[in-house]
Amino acid sequence: MTVGVLDEFPVKIEEDKMKTKRYKNIDDLGRDLGISSERVGISVMKTKLKQRIIKETLKRDVSNLQLAQSSGLTRTVVSGIINGSLQSVSLERLIRLAFAIDLVVDLNIKRAA
Repeated sequence: MTVGVLDEFPVKIEEDKMKTKRYKNIDDLGRDLGISSERVGISVMKTKLKQRIIKETLKRDVSNLQLAQSSGLTRTVVSGIINGSLQSVSLERLIRLAFAIDLVVDLNIKRAA
C-alpha cells in the first residue's frame, strides 16, 4: 500500500546517535520498524478516517461534547481520539464518530498487489 512520500523520520541507530532516513512509502517505514503490512494498512485506514472526522467537526463547529452525545461515546473518549492522547482507538469507535456527524464510511475491498 503506497500512501505517499513521508517526511524524514529519525531512526535510532545507537545510543545518543540519530540517523535520518527518507522513506518513499509507508510500507517501507513499517518494514524497518518491524510492523506487518496488515497493521500498517489498518493504521493508515484509521488515520484517514480520524483526519476526516476532525476536518468535518471543525468545518461544522461541532464540539467534543456534541460529538460524544451523538455517538454514544464519553466526552473523555471523544477528546482523547480527537487530540491524539488516546493511543488505541478501534475502527468501530471511529465509525461511530463518523456516523454521528453524518459521514458515510465506505469500505473498499480489493486484491493485494
